[in-house]
Amino acid sequence: MTDKWLRSPSGGIRIQATERGLPIAVKLDERELSKAPTQLAREILLLCQLSAKRAQVARRRELVARGFSPSVIRGLNLSTEEELANAEREVSGGDPDTLPDSWMKPI
Repeated sequence: MTDKWLRSPSGGIRIQATERGLPIAVKLDERELSKAPTQLAREILLLCQLSAKRAQVARRRELVARGFSPSVIRGLNLSTEEELANAEREVSGGDPDTLPDSWMKPI
């Protein structure tokens, strides 16, 4: 679990999520409440998924650096670098300059 916030590209949605993507805190700017409920829910879900993938990739890197075998790491079902890149593209709409700030990138 991380104590850092992940923000939407617009900055209006901020979440904290566990390594498995469960939200533990959500903050919304008032302007976000004017969105359709399904759109807002989708954005929150995508941010939770992205947060989880970032945490899982960081965990994977840590385990590789500590010398754990690929079979052990595979058994943990952690996200891959490719899955993380796909999630970041989905959240940013394909524009790498609009990726949200996170605990893995400087604010």
